[in-house]
Amino acid sequence: MTSPSTVRIVPLTAAHLDQIVALEQRSFSDPWTRNMFWMELTVGGGTYSRGALVGDRVIGYLFAVLVEDEAHLGNLAVDPGYRRQGVAQRLLDDLIAASRGQGGCLVTLEVRESNAEARKFYARNGFIDVAIRKSYYRSPVEDAIVMLFTLPGGSIA
Repeated sequence: MTSPSTVRIVPLTAAHLDQIVALEQRSFSDPWTRNMFWMELTVGGGTYSRGALVGDRVIGYLFAVLVEDEAHLGNLAVDPGYRRQGVAQRLLDDLIAASRGQGGCLVTLEVRESNAEARKFYARNGFIDVAIRKSYYRSPVEDAIVMLFTLPGGSIA
């Protein structure tokens, strides 16, 4: 078990790419490609990427886009050996704080319909189901649940 004080949340760079891709492949049946991560890390323009590190090892990451008053969480993963230790919570809290700092009022995301653990995690953090995207995921084909979190003081009007 990892002490919360040994986990650092840091901006990710291309130097972390190999570790990110390896963790992605261990975490998802339909993983993002190396090129997708490369683009997220190098394009900029609203891309928000943070890693949870123990020493130099990436044990979790979060990729999002911050646009005007909205954050869209695109990818969040934690190494299986570090799950249920607060790593995902710290990454999500960091995104929400960054969004709030930019005047954001809501955070959106998609999650596999069958991913009960992730859906519970997001629900505990105030996210609600707002829509379904039919056949959104591949390998296997599955619907996505669109979830929304309104930051305190924010409005979805």
